[in-house]
Amino acid sequence: MNTLWGHAAGRLTLLVRRPHDHRLRRPQLIAFTVVQGVLVFAAYLRTNEKPSLWVMSILLFVTSLFFNALQPMAHALLNDVVDGAERGAAFGLFNLVGEIGAVVSPALSGTLFDHYGSWTHAVYIDGALMLAGAGLYVLIRENTSRA
Repeated sequence: MNTLWGHAAGRLTLLVRRPHDHRLRRPQLIAFTVVQGVLVFAAYLRTNEKPSLWVMSILLFVTSLFFNALQPMAHALLNDVVDGAERGAAFGLFNLVGEIGAVVSPALSGTLFDHYGSWTHAVYIDGALMLAGAGLYVLIRENTSRA
């Protein structure tokens, strides 16, 4: 199943990515991040009362599709907006910030679940962080003169 998700996300990325057209990278990244954030809320709100394995599987697949497509888009945009001399440090910081969530999330989500008895707060934080990330992508200024 994981291979299928990765393959589908890769195909989606190939469909929306145009290496020669730098004007579309930031808008696509913002759109996919918003879709991911909205789908997180939709997935949880749809299945909060009575979870369905099929509904959750489909929503997990679709949200993973958009989330997996975000990484190559973000890397391409980062490559475009950072000078070559600073690119290594920029990618290192980008990955550091991205991986902090993988370390903090299980502990924070577990603590919230233990305290409140449900995943509601953890899911709301996840969706809010995705939408805040889309807001931060809006602030990126692209230098289109550099190819």
